[in-house]
Amino acid sequence: MKLLALFSLLAAAYSQAPGSSVVYRHANEIEWKVSGSLPPGAEYHLIYEDKATHALQTLVRFPPGYSLPPHSHTHDETLLIVKGKLVIDFGGQSSQTLASGSYAVIPAGVLHSLKAKGELVMMMAVNGPYDIQGLPSLKQ
Repeated sequence: MKLLALFSLLAAAYSQAPGSSVVYRHANEIEWKVSGSLPPGAEYHLIYEDKATHALQTLVRFPPGYSLPPHSHTHDETLLIVKGKLVIDFGGQSSQTLASGSYAVIPAGVLHSLKAKGELVMMMAVNGPYDIQGLPSLKQ
């Protein structure tokens, strides 16, 4: 919980005016939105999006037991676990469980699936526009 409080204290988003910032001091100030690109249950809070490259940093929240089947992305993805545990399976070859404070860097094109153990909050950073390959039933 200390990591979530610290992250909430330090999280900043750039507004329309260059150089201005927004700081969320408490986790309960974060406005969660329903994801249009993930199955129902996932929520996100955009921290930052680069207007030129569309690289982004966002908080993502999954309910207990939420899972994403095997998929990949066009750009590298970094996941930092803020609260809870996340099991990442890399195409059936290996599996890792990440706890609060740990992170994974998943290169573009690497097939992986995700499963939340308990309520999960993570920071996701993608070094280009976010997309999800391999889940045709989802909006792109």
